[in-house]
Amino acid sequence: MAAPTTVQSMSGATLAISAALPATYDAAGYGATTMVYTLIGSIENFGNHGVSGTISTFTDVATATVTKVKGAKDYGTMSLSLGSIPSDAGQALLDTAAESTNRYSVKMTYPSGAIHYMDVLVAKAEFNDGQVNDIQKRNVDLAICRKPVVIAAV
Repeated sequence: MAAPTTVQSMSGATLAISAALPATYDAAGYGATTMVYTLIGSIENFGNHGVSGTISTFTDVATATVTKVKGAKDYGTMSLSLGSIPSDAGQALLDTAAESTNRYSVKMTYPSGAIHYMDVLVAKAEFNDGQVNDIQKRNVDLAICRKPVVIAAV
């Protein structure tokens, strides 16, 4: 399948998690047969991921000019919204990961066939119970630890 040339729906996108880390942080490492990913069920919203840079400033008194320098990169945090399903193996692995200091691998597969592999820490896993007519949900934050490996749709 060729890479899309127009905007695409997220309908059909999936996210899976692995307790294993790749031997190498590239397409071959993440895609190795030794990597076993568990699908995370009932995702309502994937949130955002990408890079942002810290901007450091210095103001020269003589010129009263602010100099800006790009500093550290932060690959962000994906804030997931899930329908709470305690028996879902992927959600159970998220709970385990939230209690751990270990890093995990995630694989996001887009409807186009593109894939984003990410090295993450599960920073938050909380219940979002709401009120009488609300669906029981979960909020999960995946702190992305390094630049995602992006595999284009073929």
